[in-house]
Amino acid sequence: MPALIGGFGNYFLPIHLGAPDYFKYLPAWAYNLYCGDTSSYSIENNNYNHLASSSDLSNIKDNIFNFNSIGPYLTGLFEADGHIYLSKQINSKGKITTQYIAITFVNKDLPLVNKFIELFGGRLRFKNKENAIVWIINVHTELVNLINLMNGNLRTPKINQFNDLITYLNDKYHYNIPVYSQDTSDLNTNGWLAGFIDADGGFKIRYTEKRIEENSNKVLTKGRIEVRFALEQQQYLPYNNQSYKPIMLKIQSFFGITTELKISKHNIDKTYWIIEITSLNKLNLLIQYLNNYPLLTAKRNDFDDWLKLYHLMIDKKHLTEDGKLLIKKIKSNMNKKREKFN
Repeated sequence: MPALIGGFGNYFLPIHLGAPDYFKYLPAWAYNLYCGDTSSYSIENNNYNHLASSSDLSNIKDNIFNFNSIGPYLTGLFEADGHIYLSKQINSKGKITTQYIAITFVNKDLPLVNKFIELFGGRLRFKNKENAIVWIINVHTELVNLINLMNGNLRTPKINQFNDLITYLNDKYHYNIPVYSQDTSDLNTNGWLAGFIDADGGFKIRYTEKRIEENSNKVLTKGRIEVRFALEQQQYLPYNNQSYKPIMLKIQSFFGITTELKISKHNIDKTYWIIEITSLNKLNLLIQYLNNYPLLTAKRNDFDDWLKLYHLMIDKKHLTEDGKLLIKKIKSNMNKKREKFN
């Protein structure tokens, strides 16, 4: 779930960890889709104006394709599990805290975050109690470069703080970074939703065996096998009370769901919008989308296993003995139970 992580109290660890090259496991087309050559978007001498915008790159097919792919994906990650720090102040250790963008990940996504740092800069903050790491971009040139990648792709109320950051940088450094309204384009046009799902989506398997009382032959538990996708997001941003309902309704509509948006509760005081999909036809829309815009976090491992059961059900093999054994094996190693990652 999205979290507002305040301050720079923890120690920042520069990236000298020698983590494995996460993206080498991606198919070449997926790497080229999201990353490609990012060198044309770097900043030198604090000069923003020489940066190419998406419209400037319209005649450079390969670059604009990569630019438009990684930008929306990173934006989706940020709008689900990121935050912006705008104020400049002295923290508890006497250090000046300046503006930054941060995105929170679970610890198992460290190789991916290291790759992002290699490509776009930034540093890590480890939050061991929460089993989380925070990717923080606060170096000026890297911050403006990331803004350039994300700008024009925001779809949620976080756009207000994002645009406030742009206005601050324009006023202070005399940049001319454009300020855009929310992106209302079709979700199928870019990788924004893939980033949003990578942050807050979940792939679940339900397997319940049929249980019958021996003496009476009464059915105690009905057998059930189900693949489910869930996407959860906080109802309101805590700092401006703006609702996530419009974007969650748009996502729900994208999957052909016309019912009222559901609410889930965590503890007494935490409520979230939730989208749940079990229909195989509607799940196929999700699968086709993720075939075009793949997941990049460790969640991709769960998606790949979940997909095996989906195909078993499509082929009507999930009720065979071999099928049930495979389902049990897959379910026993998914999500929090997973110990090995590809």
